[in-house]
Amino acid sequence: GERELEVCSGVAGHTKLRQEGGMSRLSLVVALVALSMASLLALVLAQPGMPEKPQKEHICAACKAAIKELIKMVGPVKKRTESKVIEGLDGVCEFEKFRIYDFPPPTMLKACQVFMGDHEDAMERELLKQGDKSTDELVDHVCNKVTKVCKGVNLDNANKDTKVYMDGKPMGAGGEL
Repeated sequence: GERELEVCSGVAGHTKLRQEGGMSRLSLVVALVALSMASLLALVLAQPGMPEKPQKEHICAACKAAIKELIKMVGPVKKRTESKVIEGLDGVCEFEKFRIYDFPPPTMLKACQVFMGDHEDAMERELLKQGDKSTDELVDHVCNKVTKVCKGVNLDNANKDTKVYMDGKPMGAGGEL
């Protein structure tokens, strides 16, 4: 049938919506909450100074960080199982895991998601056959030789020009503009 929406002025300036055959009040609330959350997520992800697409340096740093975090998550080589590795791969790209690495957590998170989207199978394979490689050797092997995401990338200056923003304005180390 045809939908009808009537707007009625109520007591104390409140507006009431009366619908016949339309969305229920609950669906309307759910839709508004979903729209609000999507807008908030867009604001968080669109921080000033944050690149739209992760750059090579970000992907390289995410590779290194993901391996270090995964090794913590999946435990020693001898006790590692395919299910532990798969569980680790599913949970490695989380905001909290990237607080201590080369770039701000939102940048690292996005780069991790891009990296894992492209190289999850290789990561699983390499974690399962790590053998006696140290963490640093595995990082070098996976990021430089297997996936090649760090080939030609220099992260030595990654933190040198990091800008800190407050209220959308770049801040100096002491909080000054």
